[in-house]
Amino acid sequence: MRIEEAAGIYRELAAARPEAFLPNLAMSLNNQSNHLGDLGRRQEALAAIEEAAGIYRQLAAARPDAFLPNLATSLNNQSIHLASLGRREEGRAAIEEAAGIYRQLAAARPDAFLPNLATSLRNLADVLETLGRDSEAVKARTEADAIRASGPST
Repeated sequence: MRIEEAAGIYRELAAARPEAFLPNLAMSLNNQSNHLGDLGRRQEALAAIEEAAGIYRQLAAARPDAFLPNLATSLNNQSIHLASLGRREEGRAAIEEAAGIYRQLAAARPDAFLPNLATSLRNLADVLETLGRDSEAVKARTEADAIRASGPST
């Protein structure tokens, strides 16, 4: 599969020059995870997105402005893969972290990140609902709907 080949190439490049190629490796792993998930290879998809999130976490620690959005996206994807494997509590933790990051980003740049926050809150509501935490799900869904209704940027 070409996506796996690309991840392998970026892995080699990142080993030699991490500052230059770790972001590309993480992006490639994120893409690989999505593709594997589409193929029903859920465990492999989870492994790829967990690795991507780990790389983005490391990059965001050094350069939050550049990589926090990528970390939040990877955590959102990780949550989806965890939930698909029945690991809903872990999925809840990942999506709550993603929503927290988007909340922080939206406070500084609402036009850019409120839509992402709304999406994460909807995903959180879905996970909470599957866990039987209906009142929390309603709260998250209501906040997401309010963000979406608040203006053209959402």
